[in-house]
Amino acid sequence: MNPTRRRVLTGLGAGALGIAAGAQRATAADFYQGKTLTMIVGFAPGGGVDSISRLIARHLVRFIPGQPGIVVQNMEGAGGFIAATHLYQRVAPDGLTISTPGRSWFVEGVVKNPGANFDPAKFGWIGSPGAVNSMIFIRGAAGVKTFADLKASPRPIAFGSLGATTTTSLLPVMLANNGYPIKVVTGYGATARILLAIEQGEVDAVFTVEESFARRQDLIQKKIVIPIARSLPGEPALPLVRDALPKSDGPVLNLVLAIDSFGLPVVAPPGVPADRLDILRTAFLAMSADKDYQADAMKIDQPIGSPLSGDKLAALIKELEAGATPETVAAYRRIGAAK
Repeated sequence: MNPTRRRVLTGLGAGALGIAAGAQRATAADFYQGKTLTMIVGFAPGGGVDSISRLIARHLVRFIPGQPGIVVQNMEGAGGFIAATHLYQRVAPDGLTISTPGRSWFVEGVVKNPGANFDPAKFGWIGSPGAVNSMIFIRGAAGVKTFADLKASPRPIAFGSLGATTTTSLLPVMLANNGYPIKVVTGYGATARILLAIEQGEVDAVFTVEESFARRQDLIQKKIVIPIARSLPGEPALPLVRDALPKSDGPVLNLVLAIDSFGLPVVAPPGVPADRLDILRTAFLAMSADKDYQADAMKIDQPIGSPLSGDKLAALIKELEAGATPETVAAYRRIGAAK
């Protein structure tokens, strides 16, 4: 059958679109040749977020066409909030600046806390190494090994915190609201500083991702600190933090623990051209599957094998926003405002 003129034109049109798309990708790839990326880290050097960010920075550029250079800039403060705000409001959306603000900053945007002048859904979500598990770690000298021990403690147990609106504070406050003798000490700029404070006896405990101890395994091995609970099922087998709270706290706890589902996301500012964002997302997934990256990631207890794509993270943010009812948000804010 002879092709009709319409079919010929349609075929030519599709071919032209394919050529144009290919040319656009090539142009975006050429863009990174000879350039230098900046990765903004929302925490101080030496902590868990900084260590993982530098790992990602070191390997990511190997998979970006043109293999650009990269520099890491620490912009600590407010549990990643300062870095996220800077990225949203002041960084050019040219694909040359990416960031790991932290683990909880996006929740502040979802619940629209005062000062959160950004919409998390508008960031360019690049990827995450994967979901993480958080744990309650307490100094062995405190004599607390279970929730029952914690609740029966004759003195307040001091939890070190990065900031009042981070999970390091929110979960302990929820426990305190349910009768646990806990006080929260905020203002530490990085988890590394909290670990040092625990070692020195300045505070007794911390609720943080287990990989925070990647560089301080000695604290666990020597039982200077011991884990007593975790956020996700797994090993070591410990009670879940949900076990210590009433079911009525479930909706707020889902919001508080959302950061475990996201892991440590890498984001770009809003408005990055789609072709450049696609290159960064593709490079991130390629990096995550790389054996050299995985070997280095295992050295700092970084999750491997189940990375989250930028598309997946963008979908998770939309789900989180949809579930943030006015009642849940109000309860969440009350916890963040607790003294």
